[in-house]
Amino acid sequence: MLQALSTSRTLFPLLLVTLGACQSAEPKNPKALYDSVLKELSVSDRGGFEAETISKQEERFILVLRWLEEGRVSTAEDYLWCAGALVESDEFEHLQLAHELALQAAELGDKRGFTMEAYATDKLLVDAEAPYQRYGTVIIYSPVLERFELYPVDPTTTDTIRRSVGVPPLAELMKEVEELNETDLTERLRGEVISHDKGR
Repeated sequence: MLQALSTSRTLFPLLLVTLGACQSAEPKNPKALYDSVLKELSVSDRGGFEAETISKQEERFILVLRWLEEGRVSTAEDYLWCAGALVESDEFEHLQLAHELALQAAELGDKRGFTMEAYATDKLLVDAEAPYQRYGTVIIYSPVLERFELYPVDPTTTDTIRRSVGVPPLAELMKEVEELNETDLTERLRGEVISHDKGR
C-alpha cells in the first residue's frame, strides 16, 4: 500500500457497511468500537507497525476481552462489530479472536459474520506469509512496481465459494484494486505538481 500501508490492506470495509463517526473517548459498545476503527482508516494510510497504531490495536484487543468476560458481548451484531474492530490488526492473536467472533456472529444469525470470517482467514494467511490467501480480500502494495495488488489468491477458490460467504467475484475484487491504483496515481501526480509549483 502506499509506503504508509507497509503490510496489507483489505477490502472488507467495502464489503460490510459504511458507518458514521464515533466518540474519541473509550467506545461504550461494540458498534462504537468498530466505528472508531473505520474513522481511523478513513483519515490515515499509515502502516500497522507504527507504535501508536500497535498501541491502539492492543487497547482494542484488551477492551474486547474485558467485554467478553463481563458478558457485554451477547448479540450477533455485538460479535460482528468486535470482530470487525480486531480484524484490522496485524497481531496473530487479535486475528484469531476476530475469526472466532465472526463465526459466532454467523452462528447467531448475522450472515455478515461469514464475510468477516473470510476476511480474517485471508489476513491470517497473509500475515503467515502463506503462498495464497483464500478469498481475495487482502491487498498489498508493491514498492517496486508502485502499485497495489491482490495478494495471490488460491486458484481453487471459485466465485461460487466467495458468493457463499458474501465476498464479491474475483473480477470485481481486481477492479477495486485497479480503482485504488488510479486514485493513488492521481494523488501522487497531484503531489508532484504541488511540489513543483512550490519549487518555482
